[in-house]
Amino acid sequence: MLSRTIINYIIRKSICSNARAFYYAQNLQSNFLIRDNSTKEYNIQNHSNLYIAKRFKYIRKKTADNKKSKDEDSDEEEKNEEEAPAGSKILTLNISSLRLDTISKAGFSTTRNKVEEAFYASKFRVNGEKVFKKSVEVDVGDEIDMISQRSLDNPGFLIVNRIVILSVSAGSNNVKVKLARDKNLLIEDYEEPWSGE
Repeated sequence: MLSRTIINYIIRKSICSNARAFYYAQNLQSNFLIRDNSTKEYNIQNHSNLYIAKRFKYIRKKTADNKKSKDEDSDEEEKNEEEAPAGSKILTLNISSLRLDTISKAGFSTTRNKVEEAFYASKFRVNGEKVFKKSVEVDVGDEIDMISQRSLDNPGFLIVNRIVILSVSAGSNNVKVKLARDKNLLIEDYEEPWSGE
């Protein structure tokens, strides 16, 4: 047994379709009776598209302000490319603080657990110096290295992932940081050699 809502829906649907068909037939009849050279031919297929509900995405019109901001961003990118070492990738990140563990997590695109494992294995260096606290604050120009492994071909060299802090600007709730990131960089071992695992 059909419910009342289904029956009402079927009745409404048939009434609407009958009303549309009646409207189209009446419109077609009037168009064919009063036809001159200025009147276009109509058929039911052209009119049926009027009743289809369509949704369109809102496309924001570009204003002069948006164009100016894009030009300014491209100028800043060109400046940063000059400051960054060759072959490194420039990243702009919004982070909560300038702590070593926070910047490392965002800059190296890794999880907090992996950052903690690397810290407790003494794989972090800031400007070539061993780090004893993961809460240490870093600043513009600092190089943060996360050691991956010792080079297999040459034991006096290390393979590291490095981020260099290019600029820092304060926001309302966070800090906007521009970084240069290098992966699998081959460098000489530090003055205080890394012991490894």
